[in-house]
Amino acid sequence: MSYGDSLVHFIYYSSLSQPELVTPAGEGRSRWYGVSLWPTAFFSGRRQEQITSPDSFYAAYQAEFLGARSRTTVLAMALDSATTLIDSQRVSIGVRVHPTDTVANRLTGVNLVGIVFEDSVPYYSPLRGETVYASVAVRQVIGDTWGVPIRLSFGADLDTVLTTPTGSWRFDKVGVAAFVQDTTTKEVLQAVMKRRIME
Repeated sequence: MSYGDSLVHFIYYSSLSQPELVTPAGEGRSRWYGVSLWPTAFFSGRRQEQITSPDSFYAAYQAEFLGARSRTTVLAMALDSATTLIDSQRVSIGVRVHPTDTVANRLTGVNLVGIVFEDSVPYYSPLRGETVYASVAVRQVIGDTWGVPIRLSFGADLDTVLTTPTGSWRFDKVGVAAFVQDTTTKEVLQAVMKRRIME
């Protein structure tokens, strides 16, 4: 999900590839998106059909990144460093959504989704016969699978804190992301990310 200077990405793993990395919410979102085979990439909630093999990843990703960076959005987002925290009890994501256009007043069916991820997760690969590392693996979706319904109004910032109980994660590897998504079109309107909370 990329707008201007913002680039947010994360990965849901399937039960067919790395079952130890699967989350119920991730499985739910995969079904919602219509993912049938891996790897499948989505940009701004739209399936990127041309990515069919590892050799084609870079060119397709680069084209999408450049296209996304050229678009404007009706929202700006930021994480609040004072309320984006992790401790033994919970992960908190402090989010500010700032509507930048009156178009925001007409948005309906919009959800705010919080993501907790580990930026490097070890798992054993039978294919390679060794421990390998999964990148940016989603561990929890806050707001169940779909997020929290919100209403936006131009001239009024939405400030909120999304929380979830802490799992058996390595705290120094945990990062968070948040995004606003149209649940009808699946379009992501804006996103923000912190690679590691404890930095």
